[in-house]
Amino acid sequence: MLLGIEPADWDLASNAPSERLMELFPDAKSGGEKYGVIRVGNDDFPVDVAAFRIDGSYSDHRRPDEVVFTDNIEEDLARRDFTINGMAFHPQRGVIDPYGGQKDLSDRLIRTIGDPEKRFAEDPLRILRGIRLAGQLDFDLTMETFTAMQKNACLLEQISMDRRRDEFEKLLTTKNTGKALRICASSNVLDAVFNDCYPPKGRTENGDLSVLIQNIDKARCDVDLRLALLLLCFEKQKALKAIDELNLGKERTRMQKAAQNLLMDLYFAVDKYLLKRFIYLNGEDIYEFLTSICKQQREVYDFPGYRIESRYYILDDIRKNREPIYVEDLAINGSDLIEAGIVKGEKVGEMLKMLVDVVHRFPGLNTKPKLLKKAKALKNPIRAKLRNIYFVK
Repeated sequence: MLLGIEPADWDLASNAPSERLMELFPDAKSGGEKYGVIRVGNDDFPVDVAAFRIDGSYSDHRRPDEVVFTDNIEEDLARRDFTINGMAFHPQRGVIDPYGGQKDLSDRLIRTIGDPEKRFAEDPLRILRGIRLAGQLDFDLTMETFTAMQKNACLLEQISMDRRRDEFEKLLTTKNTGKALRICASSNVLDAVFNDCYPPKGRTENGDLSVLIQNIDKARCDVDLRLALLLLCFEKQKALKAIDELNLGKERTRMQKAAQNLLMDLYFAVDKYLLKRFIYLNGEDIYEFLTSICKQQREVYDFPGYRIESRYYILDDIRKNREPIYVEDLAINGSDLIEAGIVKGEKVGEMLKMLVDVVHRFPGLNTKPKLLKKAKALKNPIRAKLRNIYFVK
């Protein structure tokens, strides 16, 4: 509100203990009696209400081992991470700011409340959060905050990968992601997030980290595209290992590995046949994702865009002419092959794959009579190997 930004959600704090809150809001959901938190409202407008508390030690680097409830808002705010988060608003009292958050907002600074090393040791994820806020708000870190991040970045390895990844992905989609990544690189945070990947050894064929950091804000603000651009700066085998460790989920993992394994194949898909084969073997979703990456590389690295444009016109021509790409596009199916007595059993699938390859090269053969004739010829192993070679007299 002080920045003139409409809040995305509301967190309320109260001197009422959780049992009293549950009496006041019998339909509320408990967010953990130990921490005195309940959730009121509905799914469209949920509000967390927490009792004022003082946190004990953090042995698991995430949650306090014990809490003591208090009736003092200043004591509650003392457990927050950064001064700009250590403020509260009361309808009668106005802004309550015991730790200088408003001044740091004015000075555009990220500063911890109290000893930064203690704050980061309690929950190392605060390191990533602070860097994300710097990128999101275009703020700077105080020197003691930055130094403590450097010293304690290794503690991030003790945090679950899911928590690390979620916060890092938020960092990748800020308005000043380049700034956030520069801080990550200089504060040893990239080492902790990507383990053996970092630092990359020079420029790879798909990108250079120093140039990416400088220009990533030119790329579309899409987490998967920006993550792919970053991973393409690393050595391929290390990047593939990192993708597995990031726990992205099956579909996102498939896309990120495709970026590592198939980007060069797409680069050399320079004619109709090669482009149809690429889409057939890998799927149109992979093709679209890799094309989007190529477009972002053009923005970030000033790569030439003629291959992207060429593939666009080639694919447009394929679609206009309704040229077959998939098995389903063939003028015949497995039943036709069986009824004609050409093949049966598992040989049916193999024959259909060969016919798809043939019509990729020669789309004019995609009629039932021509494909049946071709299928009979392809029963000969030699003809099958030479299926895309036509001899002329």
